[in-house]
Amino acid sequence: MTRSLEVFNEIYKPYKITKKNKVYIVRTMDGDFALKEEPKINYKELYKYLKSRSFTYIPEMSLDSRDDLLVLEYQDDISIDKEQKALDLIELVSLLHSKTSYFKRVTNDKYKEVYEKINNNILYVTNLYEGYFDKFIKEEYMVPSHYLFLRNYTLIYKANLYAKERLDEWYLMIKDKNKERVALLHNNLKLEHFLKNTNEYLISWDNYIIDSPVLDLYHFYQNEWMNISLSEVFAKYNEGFLLSDEEKVFFNILISIPLIVDFKLDELSNCQKVRELINYLNSSAKLVFSD
Repeated sequence: MTRSLEVFNEIYKPYKITKKNKVYIVRTMDGDFALKEEPKINYKELYKYLKSRSFTYIPEMSLDSRDDLLVLEYQDDISIDKEQKALDLIELVSLLHSKTSYFKRVTNDKYKEVYEKINNNILYVTNLYEGYFDKFIKEEYMVPSHYLFLRNYTLIYKANLYAKERLDEWYLMIKDKNKERVALLHNNLKLEHFLKNTNEYLISWDNYIIDSPVLDLYHFYQNEWMNISLSEVFAKYNEGFLLSDEEKVFFNILISIPLIVDFKLDELSNCQKVRELINYLNSSAKLVFSD
């Protein structure tokens, strides 16, 4: 416990303290607070910037906040359907991107570096699964996870091929450009990081960055694709903050690259991981932005 947290407790004399992940929920006679020790970022500077851009969907920060202790007014979260919550969250995210976006000058080397990084990732995944295919196809008695993989190898192969072809297309679209649209990104979007009562709030900003808006969508997809249908959600986002053609292609590339299954777990877990890979690729195929 930091000294700042000890001082806070001495002043407010909380009658109830609960801990959720790394956050303390503190109930006092003067109000309820959410406390986080040793925050990774300077929340005062972040809040100052967000408010300067007229984005105020963040819990109020208490004057008791210190460098080693973040103190926010605690906000209750009403229970709503996950699909509705996702729509409300993405509408807020589109507003965040709209309020904070600008065009940043970049060199051709920046786009080349991104291209090579993703291309190497696709090549790694392609070679990995080709190796598994060549190995498993020779087995006389297959375990279920290997059989399931082989039955769906065409899906995996086509996903890698699609990602590679679209990556080459994307690079031709942007390689001669000297500007990139960036925005302030939450960078860890999950349903649990959105609160709603009489107002709406985005919380847990520790990973925020300035980068392409596509990355916020990609991380949200990675975090929630198994929990909700996202086609309508991303269509809602595009109504509030229209992605460019190259941004749509970039998003399609990222979500099309297959997940990694290394077949190093027990057989039941391996089967579950292969099934998850298949479901992920089917989900991605349904979601890609139309041309």
